[in-house]
Amino acid sequence: MKRAINYRSNGHGHHGMITNLVSPSGIGNAIKPFVFLDYIHGIPPEGAGFGWHPHAGIATFTYYIEGGSDLEESTGNKVSFRAGDIEYLQAGSGAWHKGMLLKDQPTLGFQLWISLPPELETADAKSVYVTSDKIRGNDRFKVLLGAYEELKSEIIPPNDMNYLDVSLKPGEKWTYMPPATHDIMWIMVYEGQLSGERIASVGELIVFEEGNQPVEFSSDHSASFLLGSAKKFEHELVLGRGAIHTSKANLEASQNKINKIYSDLIRKGVFE
Repeated sequence: MKRAINYRSNGHGHHGMITNLVSPSGIGNAIKPFVFLDYIHGIPPEGAGFGWHPHAGIATFTYYIEGGSDLEESTGNKVSFRAGDIEYLQAGSGAWHKGMLLKDQPTLGFQLWISLPPELETADAKSVYVTSDKIRGNDRFKVLLGAYEELKSEIIPPNDMNYLDVSLKPGEKWTYMPPATHDIMWIMVYEGQLSGERIASVGELIVFEEGNQPVEFSSDHSASFLLGSAKKFEHELVLGRGAIHTSKANLEASQNKINKIYSDLIRKGVFE
């Protein structure tokens, strides 16, 4: 039995060179723990990016194919983030960060939000920065998060999930065999085009029907795409501004934590 496609979208633009493909109030609620995905593409003008802003109850996973940004977080993490690197912020009970894109450089990247289970959404925030040489993979895929074919990510995933960067050569076929526990699966093509029954072009998000059947991909020329699969997140999503929790009580507690961090940052002169 072949796995059907339930949803296709090219998303909608916001903030100029950013396209939102997944949001928690939309398709993100159907493919949780993958609750948000922004596709960043273009040449940034001076000052492009996001100033200081808070998150809670989620992990943000930032990954650039081209370009990069200068990042700073209330965890103390401060890095010059470049193509091929990963920056993972497990915001937990609350954190602030900012990221400014590199001026005049072609940029292609993604920010994914991952919902956190109760034991992690109330924990202290932590950051993990992984350079491109530490990302495990082979000629066909990189394991950004999770484990596949005996390759495991540097970052411990907050849920039972995989996040891969896949590249197919001209005329190549490849089959993804999801772990038995995974019933959620999606892809997003960022280069080239998939062919055959799974035809998809650059910028397109495809969500497959729930289940754990394998899916075969092919490309007549070449194609690169992100792939996410996971056990469906069992908790309801309680939404706040930049925050997603599993209960109203945890959302309210994180707001207090976010306000406290804000006051600390003001005291340190960060916003001056």
